[in-house]
Amino acid sequence: MSIYPPPPPGWDSRAMELPAESTDPAAAARALAAWAQARGYELNEKPDLAWYKGWAPMVYLFAPSRLGREVRAQFGDASVFIVEAYEPMPERGGESECYVIAFLTSARLAYRAAIRSRMQKEAVEELRTQLNPRKTPRSLSRWRWRERENFLRRTYGRGVRGVLGDAIFEAHCEIATPTREEGLAALPVALRHLLVQGGWRGILEFRPGGMVSTTYGPPMFDPASLDATLAMLGQVYNAATRHMYPGPPPSSGIPSSGSFGPR
Repeated sequence: MSIYPPPPPGWDSRAMELPAESTDPAAAARALAAWAQARGYELNEKPDLAWYKGWAPMVYLFAPSRLGREVRAQFGDASVFIVEAYEPMPERGGESECYVIAFLTSARLAYRAAIRSRMQKEAVEELRTQLNPRKTPRSLSRWRWRERENFLRRTYGRGVRGVLGDAIFEAHCEIATPTREEGLAALPVALRHLLVQGGWRGILEFRPGGMVSTTYGPPMFDPASLDATLAMLGQVYNAATRHMYPGPPPSSGIPSSGSFGPR
């Protein structure tokens, strides 16, 4: 009798048997409901589409054509709504693309700005695809620190300050804001540092009384993903409101890039 145990199977993905998934289709729904109840959140299967469309127009985000599930939470003076939003894709024969978008309302938000990660469409699609062990995502080395200032110079030319005057942040994100001063008020240093250092990739829009956010990646609507979304949303909100400017939003009278118009 051999003293050795049977060796494990070789590294052949075609011969490997993956663990069987749960056969109960309602298991995920029950887990989500239990998670929301344990944390005191409200889970809604039929959110109000008209309320979300009322946020339009937005700069980089879309007005959803239909909605999936919604989670509502209250944190002090901030109300949070996280929803599955579907964007129609006419080029795909009427198929819709799902995004998980967070809406936050708070009287502490007073300024207008919108940012979107500078990433090519192919890179965004890779991030939204589930992990494939046979395909390693392409490196994002083009966004290394030493390359960002050169990227700004190639984009705007030498000596151009950009929108905010922050070369590193503006190489990381596209920015739309009515004026430079209002953009600096909406995107303070603490928030810019958080987004760049944390490797954030997505869309973030501020307006008086509200904020909208989504991140690039698979649209996961499960307890672990929602916990991560709420944690990140709290960090962004705290960084954005840590130092508030007194009085009305500042104005420089300088035309800015982006699609913001006078209100």
